[in-house]
Order: sequence, then C-alpha cells, then structure tokens
Amino acid sequence: MRFFLILIICLWGYFLEFCGEQPDYSPELRYLMSFGSFVVALVIGALAQASLVHMFAYVQGYFLLKKQGIPLQAVMSGEQTPARVLLACMTILRQIRLGYKDDKKQRYRYGNFFQIILYASTLIVYVLSVSIGAYAASKLGTPFVYYSAPVKWVQAPTEGIQASLNNAFMPEHLIQGVDLIQFTSLADWVDKTRARNNEVAFLPTTWTTLSKATQDGNLKDKDGLIRWNLEADLSNINMQYLTANCNADPNPSCDNNDQILRGTTVRTMAGKENKTISWQICDLPRDQDPVQLNCNITLKQGLFPHVIIGFPNNAPRDEHLAEVLLRKNELTELTGLTDDLFEAMENAFSRTDYQPDVISKNVVEQLVSGWDCNGNITCAQTNGESATVRYTGALLEAASFMYPTDNSINLDDLIDNSKSTGILTASHKVCIGGNDPLASIALMISIPLLMLIIEILPLLTSNKVWWLASDIGYKHIALLRSASDCKIDLERTTRLGEIPCQTIIWFNAEEDHLGLSSNHQEPSEKV
Repeated sequence: MRFFLILIICLWGYFLEFCGEQPDYSPELRYLMSFGSFVVALVIGALAQASLVHMFAYVQGYFLLKKQGIPLQAVMSGEQTPARVLLACMTILRQIRLGYKDDKKQRYRYGNFFQIILYASTLIVYVLSVSIGAYAASKLGTPFVYYSAPVKWVQAPTEGIQASLNNAFMPEHLIQGVDLIQFTSLADWVDKTRARNNEVAFLPTTWTTLSKATQDGNLKDKDGLIRWNLEADLSNINMQYLTANCNADPNPSCDNNDQILRGTTVRTMAGKENKTISWQICDLPRDQDPVQLNCNITLKQGLFPHVIIGFPNNAPRDEHLAEVLLRKNELTELTGLTDDLFEAMENAFSRTDYQPDVISKNVVEQLVSGWDCNGNITCAQTNGESATVRYTGALLEAASFMYPTDNSINLDDLIDNSKSTGILTASHKVCIGGNDPLASIALMISIPLLMLIIEILPLLTSNKVWWLASDIGYKHIALLRSASDCKIDLERTTRLGEIPCQTIIWFNAEEDHLGLSSNHQEPSEKV
C-alpha cells in the first residue's frame, strides 16, 4: 500500500513538471490543479499513517519477543494512531512512577524505559514525516517557476535633484516630452489617491534591467505576448511614505467685484518656511462658500529587505505597501527633499510670467470639479489632503523621471554599474510546483521511503523471528507462522519455504506483562 501511495506522489511530481512547461492553459487545467493538490494532501496523510503503523508493529513485536514483554495495559492491537502510541507511553510511565520492590520487577522497570525511548522515537519519526511532507507540499503549492534571472536596479536619488524639481513646474506645451512625463506621473498618482486617500506608500522611481532579462528568457509566444506571471524581487530597496494634513479657512479674502461672468478662481501659494501648500478657492460653482486650504506634507523613507514588483502594473505587492504603512513611525523624514520641493514651488509661483504646468493645472481642476463640501470643514480638509498628496507625489515622480536627462547621465551605464540586485521570476499562471517539483516530491517521500526500505530488509534474511516481529501488534497480538492443519485456534498464514508445525512460540501474561513465555513444554492457561 505504501509503495502504491509513493508511486501516486511521484506521478504527480512528473505531471507538475510537464504542466509547468506549457504556457497555454485552459479552465479545466485549473480545476485539475485544485483537485490534484487535494488528493495529494490526503495521500501524504495516509502515507505517514501507514509508516507509523508498520514501524510501531516492529517495535511492539520486538518487545513481545523479549521475556520482559510489555505491560498489559500498554499492548495494542488494531490500527495504531499517534494518540494511541502516546497513551501507551503514558501507561508505561505510570507504572514506572508506582515503582517496583523486587529485583525481578526492577528488570521490567529498566526495560520499560527502553520501550518509552523507542515508542517516542516512533512518534518523532511520524512528526518529522508529517512536517517535512507538509513543508514540501507547501512548496508544491506555489506557482511553477519556468524561468529566473538576476537583475540590477537603481533608484532615483532623494538629494541633488533641484534642477529636476524646477523643471517639474515647466509650463504646459513648452516641451512635449516634459508634458508626457507630467501626464504620466499625474495619472499614476490619481490612481494612488482614489477614494480620497491621503496616506500613500509607494516605490520611488526605479530603473532596472528587467526588459533585458525578459528578452533573454524567451518569455514571449508567437504573437509577442507574455503568458507567464512575471515578478521581480528587489533586495534592500527604499520605500517611501507620503501624507498631508490640511486646515480649512472658510473666510478667505476673496476679491469679488460682482463680475457679470463669474468663474471659479484658484490662487496657489507655497511657503518654504512653514512647508505649506495653499489653495485659495473663490467663486465656487453652485454658489458654494469660498475656502482656503493650508496643507503641509510628511515625506518619509525606509529600507526594506525585499520588495516584489508584479507585471504589468510595475507596482509592489499590497503586502509590501501595507508594511510601509505599519512601519511609518519608524521611517526617516526626507527633510532635504522636502526643502528642495518647496523652494522649487516658491521659485515657480513667484515668476512674473508664471504659467501653470500640467500637474498644477489638472490637480486644481480635479479639486474644483469634485468639490461638494459647501461649508463642511471636515469635507474640505479631506479633499485638500487627498489633492495635496496627489500633487506632491506627481511632482516628485516627474522630477525623478527627468533626473538622468537633466544631469546628462547614461541610464544604461548607471544600471549596469549598480551593486543593487534582485531576481526576475517567470511563473506559470495556473500550474503549480515551485522552483523544482521533483525535488519537493523527493523530500516529501524521503522518510516514508527510508522506513519502507528498512522494514523490508529483515524479510530478505532467513530469520523468521523478524518476520514474526513485523506482524505482531498490527491486527492481533501474535501471528503464528504455522500450517492450517496444526489446528491451533489463532490467525496464521504460511510463507513460501516455511516448514509447517516446525516451531511454536508461546506468549504468556505474567506479572502484568505480556511477552515470550519461559514455558515451552505445553500451553498454559494464559496463552
């Protein structure tokens, strides 16, 4: 039975190996993966239980063939379980605790210690088998890894980007390439601040060799599509945290001259001294009350052991972003970067020919078009905080994208010379198996297979006592190897080469122990 269970597990491993190499899949294959994993989990449990049963049959049979035997209350027949083996250990310990007086019983006491050691060893082997099997099964439950390759990466700096911050405020339509960077950065932060989110954990702009690693891995099909699940694990990388806090002034000094054609006017201000971004919003639509938002930001950074980035959104996994939010109080404030940002704001807003950039213009339009607070201070603060985070994050991201060009840096050389490393993994979207399914299968069956080999070895010898020991205690207390015509009322079988009725082994219950009888002349009443 154990050989058959091991064969099932091995066949599952070979199937996983074959399945993982096929990039195309169907819904039926997905269902098969789930059902197959469930079956293998049951097989692992059955294999561990079968190994326990036969191993304990050897141990109990050994002591039944010894004259000191086993305490009657600790003798087991039928299907052994870990709980029953542990109960037998407790029974033996209870007898030891009661103590013995005469020398003969002392001999039993020392033998009982030896029994407990072997019983406990049986349980340990069982626990190891289950634990290793569960560990290997968990590895098999992960996606099948088709390809992996090392990558290098480099992050945009947080200092020395003053020129890029100034260029982030470049007026709309002045340079088409800058417009595209500003639009791209703003779109990214609109997504990050949906549902008026005012706390954002994010990965700063990072350049990698992922494109080259993907191309070298031949991960595209004939249509040029990547059908694998691509993830990059970057080691020791900085993550950042951005939040804002706003105060709302419901009585700003709006200069309303009763214009015939009224239109919303927004005045944007920034102060490096108090690190404040202000929006004075007047003549809101639907005759809502004017308001001035005075907002300050908090920008922090921290080093994290590894961050996994998924394809195609190129964003860290949710659990890594959540870790940044959990550790936000431990992160280091980016005071220098914040100072540079507000200085760039002051320089831009103080220009006599100031024209709004793409980011400033669109953030203000989104803020006004979605305004529905109508005098509600809490609502105004929430809207202002979300807009401030969106505004600040988009400006910082735009500046990061422009940093290599502004400083005449060859980005390819910068990445190639980087000492920051990671790994790209291409895994199957349906098939499972981990990095090496056959290795996990070998680990899973290692202990049961070893026990199976050890238990078969005695049967290769001519010592029939070991044959007897291997059967005692499984379904019955003793299994006599004799011919059916001996007319002994015990369960018995005959093996090839055995001589019928040549040897009879008697078991006696003596001194509360069951074991080999010292009386070989004729059966006693306690046989």
